[in-house]
This record gives sequence, structure tokens and C-alpha cells, in this order.
Amino acid sequence: MKSALYFAYRTSSVVTMILIFSATLFSAQAFSSVDQSGLSQRKQAWITRSVEYYSTVMRQNREKTSSLDSSASSSSGTMELVDPLTDKNFVELATKHYYARFLIKNGKLTLAEKIYRRIIDELEAEEEHCDNTKLAVSTLLLALHMQRFGDVKATRAVFVNFFRRVALTKEDEDEVQCSCSGRVLQAYALFEMKNGHSAKSLEIIQKAVKMDEALKPVLEWKQFRDAAAGKEYEPVVNLRRKRVEKKSTSSRDELRP
Repeated sequence: MKSALYFAYRTSSVVTMILIFSATLFSAQAFSSVDQSGLSQRKQAWITRSVEYYSTVMRQNREKTSSLDSSASSSSGTMELVDPLTDKNFVELATKHYYARFLIKNGKLTLAEKIYRRIIDELEAEEEHCDNTKLAVSTLLLALHMQRFGDVKATRAVFVNFFRRVALTKEDEDEVQCSCSGRVLQAYALFEMKNGHSAKSLEIIQKAVKMDEALKPVLEWKQFRDAAAGKEYEPVVNLRRKRVEKKSTSSRDELRP
């Protein structure tokens, strides 16, 4: 009798342990499934926001250029936005740019700069398939980032690097049209004008116009008319902006290893 009771007790204990183990395993798998599902959703949300941000930046770059001369924009090589769903490279670039923006908002300025520079290096390495549209956007974002620091030398180096890549030979000047590159050269010209280099600025904007005729109205701006007449442009000093730039530069120096 005792043996039968003992056997029944042992059997029920084993069954109970199996049930507990099975329930624990099921719970762990269910939790893991929910956790992975949540991670997947967060990842997809991040990608969606990245693509929206990068698409907006590229569209703004296009619209700022074409808005100068809407009648010429249709024939000036205005860039077309690609379909992110079919362009894996676009999604990858979008997430990198969005991450750089995230870092800037969180005060990780030096790391954001490194990401922008890495993106440009990777785009330039694609010798046969380098997309000047994407390179132009990354260049403008890096140049803007460096200007926040008030680092004139570093900002100029960003523009010069791009300028050397797209600089036209005399044989090409009348044939090559690239509105996105023209836009970068326009920003470069305004940067040099702001820093008191009128003659150099005029030369750059003239090259920009050769790349995109829609930029021709820019030559009528007062600072460029004065430069063409041999007058020196005197930039207006914004004291508040100077203080902000000085503060940004100090923060950047503190973050450097």
C-alpha cells in the first residue's frame, strides 16, 4: 500500500514538474517573441523617420534651387527623389544622416561630425556610381554643422573638397548641368562672401551658374553686383550669433579627445 502511494506521489510530482517546466518555457518564448516584436517595431519606426527626414532634406535642396527660376527648373537637371522602398542605399544613407541629427540634438557634436565625414568618404569612393545629389546634401549638412562651431577653416575645407570634385574644365563648362552641385557652390560662394572674399566668391558663383542656369538671378544680388564692380563686401556682424558660435566652438574643443 505504501509503495503504491509512494509511486503515485512520485508520479504526480514528476508530472507537476514537467507542467511547471513547460509553462516556464512557453512563457519565456512568449516574452521573447513579444520583445523581438517590439524591437522590430521600434527599428521600423526609426527607419521610417529616417527616410522621412532624409527625403525632406533632399527635397528642400531641390526646391531651394528650382525656386530661383521655376521656368528653368524643368530643364536644368533638377534631381528626382528615388523610391526608398527600392533603394537600399537610400535607406542606409537616411538612417546615417538621421542618427547624426539625433547625436547633434543630444550634444554629441564631434561624433556627428565623424559620421558626416564617413558618409562623404563612402560616397566619394563610389567612383563610377557616385551620386552628386547625395554627395551634395551630405556636404551641405556637414558644412552647416561646421559653421555652427564658427570654424571657418574646417567649413572651407568641406566646400573645397566638393569644389575640387566637381570643378569644370573649360571644355566641360558649356555642357555639364548639375543643379545639386550648383547649389553647393552657391552656398560656398555665400560663405566666402560672408568672410570678406568678394572676388573669390564671385568666381565661385559664376561657376555655379554654369552648372545650373536657374541660379543666374543670384548674380543680381547686391553683394555680387558690388563684387563684379570691384567693390569689397563688408559683412554685417551679428554679435549674438558670434557669441553662440564661440560657445559651440568651446563645447566642441571640450569634446575632442
